[in-house]
Amino acid sequence: RHRGGGGGGGGAEGRRKPTASSQVALLVQALQNGDSVMLDQALQVQDAHVVSATVARLPVTAVLPFLQAVLHRIQGKPARVATLASWLRALLSTHAAYLMSCSQLLPLLTPLYQLIDERLGVFKPLLKLVGRMQMLQAQIASQAAASQQDGAPSSDPLRTYDEAAEERAAEEEEEDA
Repeated sequence: RHRGGGGGGGGAEGRRKPTASSQVALLVQALQNGDSVMLDQALQVQDAHVVSATVARLPVTAVLPFLQAVLHRIQGKPARVATLASWLRALLSTHAAYLMSCSQLLPLLTPLYQLIDERLGVFKPLLKLVGRMQMLQAQIASQAAASQQDGAPSSDPLRTYDEAAEERAAEEEEEDA
């Protein structure tokens, strides 16, 4: 009785899990009306089953406009790729045969290819940096553990660099040669 009662009808609706049929209706209506808010609301769903079922039920006439809308959102805010990737993946895999027959597909996907290439270009140096940071953290942790085992923690550096001494040594080596 408490759930179905009046008063705050929108509250129960907001908590209800969306279905594929309701999502298809929402997407088609949003695409036909050019309603960005409604489309964004539909794209907030991240449940993989609902996403794939929704895309599978999408009418063929809505596939290309939906792809354009998703790609437009990705280009506008590349940070949204994570939330839109499931929709894009489902759309491209489910409707691949139709999309391959569309002449507009390559110009549509070119910015996506460029975005992926940019991110991959940054990925390898970022991985190197992460590896170096992990190695540094491991060294710091092992040094801290070793100093605790020795008893008294030492705040003295393990090595110091004396530039003047290095220069003298280099000059001596040059004189000997």
